[in-house]
Amino acid sequence: MNVYQRIFEYTPDALLLIDQAGHITLANAQAEALFGYDRNELVGQPIEILVPPRFAQHHVRHRAGFMAEAHSRQMGAAVELFAQMKHGDELPVDIMLSPMIVDGHPFTLCVVRDITERKAAEDKLRQQTAELQKLHAELKELASHDGLTGLYNWRAFYEHAGQLLKTAHRRQESTTLLMLDLDHFKQINDRFGHAEGDRVLQAVASTLRITARENDIVARHGGEEFVVAAIGLTEAEGLVAAERLRAAIAGIETMKTPITASIGVATLAPQAQKYEAPRVLAELLDRADQALYAAKHNGRNQVCHFNRLVQPGYQAVPARP
Repeated sequence: MNVYQRIFEYTPDALLLIDQAGHITLANAQAEALFGYDRNELVGQPIEILVPPRFAQHHVRHRAGFMAEAHSRQMGAAVELFAQMKHGDELPVDIMLSPMIVDGHPFTLCVVRDITERKAAEDKLRQQTAELQKLHAELKELASHDGLTGLYNWRAFYEHAGQLLKTAHRRQESTTLLMLDLDHFKQINDRFGHAEGDRVLQAVASTLRITARENDIVARHGGEEFVVAAIGLTEAEGLVAAERLRAAIAGIETMKTPITASIGVATLAPQAQKYEAPRVLAELLDRADQALYAAKHNGRNQVCHFNRLVQPGYQAVPARP
């Protein structure tokens, strides 16, 4: 046995020599060990004997194209490849193809490497990566959303509302803040327990999410208070939006007692000059809070706009029963 035969026979990968018709002409010891065949069972057989049946027809066409225009194929291609052993099991493999001429005839040297362990490690890594990404997404959700209602928490609201103010300034559009407080919420907890109070908060949060516009920012301010930030609403439109939310909350019918809310509204008209978003946001929140207090003071279950507070003789009008 010459040195080349020894290299072919004892190389750690399975080696197959394929003729132009696609038949196996040589196989080494590793090919026997990998596929479970004796080499005399392989020699003379079409290479498709080692291809899973679901890929066999495609492989015949691929092989014909390769033979027509032979070229080297390195290991490490992105395509998932599988081989079939004698007893029918499949295993993931990596394959290198190298065209060669032997005694004036074209052949293809096929190097087959079992990558079962590598693929298992890659699959495990992918699974771990997916789990870490899911955990990261959950942590991000927890960091930015209220655990009870699923709405933005106060920290996330500040971030998104600040961006909304910058967008409104760039577009020269108005910004509206609505601050909502559930009426007599403490009585619900006292009469029916905190579990019912939590159900009320969740129902209100769901109602706000459904009733608000898609691009509005809805958040839980804390306790029984909620806040909504909207872009592009005039003072009149802000009042209409607030009344729509108030009516939707009053229409909740699945609780043990009727639910109502008082709403304060503040509007920032388009500003020509630049401003600091955090400062302006704090001012808007303060104005909305003052309007909310006025709505509470004048009978609850109603909407009040801050701009109306400065008008002489103004008094919020209770909503119709």
